[in-house]
Amino acid sequence: MSKKPKVLIWDIETSHNLLLGFDLLNDTSVPYQNIIIERHLFCISYKWLGEKKVHTISILDNKKRFNNDIHDDYFVVSEFRKVLEEADAQVFHYGTKFDLPMLNARLAFHGLNPIPKIVTIDTKFVASRNFRFNSNRLDYLARFLGYKMGKMPNPPDLWNKCFAGDKKSLEHMGKYNKKDVEINEFIFNRLSPFIKNNPLNRNQFTGDVVCPNCGSSKLQWRGYTRTRVNKHRRFQCNDCGAWGSDRKADKGGYTPKVQ
Repeated sequence: MSKKPKVLIWDIETSHNLLLGFDLLNDTSVPYQNIIIERHLFCISYKWLGEKKVHTISILDNKKRFNNDIHDDYFVVSEFRKVLEEADAQVFHYGTKFDLPMLNARLAFHGLNPIPKIVTIDTKFVASRNFRFNSNRLDYLARFLGYKMGKMPNPPDLWNKCFAGDKKSLEHMGKYNKKDVEINEFIFNRLSPFIKNNPLNRNQFTGDVVCPNCGSSKLQWRGYTRTRVNKHRRFQCNDCGAWGSDRKADKGGYTPKVQ
């Protein structure tokens, strides 16, 4: 029975820390005791791959918590954790180094359970490992690969106003967050056919032979992929251009003798 994997594309927006320091020139290492307010999440935006709607969970969404503490991100973290539990795979940009560790830190802070282990694809590392772009930043990749526009422009004091609890600024931050998710989906779709040994193999979700990248059954069989002991029929997808091979070895493959 065929089943499409649920692929979640997501991104977070975080605040600054509020620190005590003596000056801007010499305080190169502020001790943790000088943290007055810990950095936290303003919002998390996400969308399911292939669907149109981008969702945002913001600290504004729980008015009672926000009115009591403008830095309380419990609602954002707890609600997004429920979303991640539904995913077969997650996609983000530099998320393995920033977004996911930051989310884990806030889960631990609030005493919430960890998220399950799921397939992870980080488009920043896909770009750096498989290509030679001039930059692997989200904005550059969007423009270079032909997205209609780059990242959404922001006023220079947006993060400061959001930290102070300005509602209009937080609403703008949510829109900025949504745009990054849309851009990341575009980049993911353009780069994923080039991923070698893509961890999101669509053949794991169906009994048929399909493109491991996009799940299409429109395949052109072209030659063989060979291993030390077997050969597998090779194909190229007519929809996305990615290459794959049949899971079953060809009958003409080499079978080692048992000593």
